[in-house]
Formats: sequence, C-alpha cells, structure tokens
Amino acid sequence: MALTETQAKVLAALAILDPARALTVRELCGHAGRAEAATRAALQGLADSGLAHGSRTVPVGWRITDRGRSVINARPYREFLPRNSIATVSTNEASR
Repeated sequence: MALTETQAKVLAALAILDPARALTVRELCGHAGRAEAATRAALQGLADSGLAHGSRTVPVGWRITDRGRSVINARPYREFLPRNSIATVSTNEASR
C-alpha cells in the first residue's frame, strides 16, 4: 500500500510515541504539520488499512499498530521519521 505524504507524516508522528500513549487529532495536526481535515482523512485511510487505530473514548486517542510500525520503517517512508528514530516493531510482528 502506498501512503500519501500526509499519511506518512501522521504515521511517523504516531511511531515516535511511547506505545502506551495516544494522540488526539489536534495533537497530530501539530506534530504532522497538517490541517485538521487532512489529518482526519489520513487517519481514516490508516485505520482502514490497519496501520493505526483510534480509541473508543472521547476525545479519540490514536495509536500506531505493529503493522503501521513495519510500514513506516520501510525504505520509502523512513525519511518521515526524525533522525536516529526507528520505530520499534514488537517481537510478535518481527517474527512474522
């Protein structure tokens, strides 16, 4: 699956977080440098692809999935991660 630039930036913002932490859309807008509508559209595409998921609480907190970590670490998307920051893939995902 090819990511748009906005999807890659949003996924990278989620990838550098502690796995227990979630970000709201507003927080993601700041980290990814995108408008709210673009961020929401990117999150919907990432969620539909199984790369990110939102909580059922209000406000919704977004997290990256193990599959999302694998994708953002792939060669075409690494450039969106901050230098010296490789998103950690869980041992379950790495063993597949």
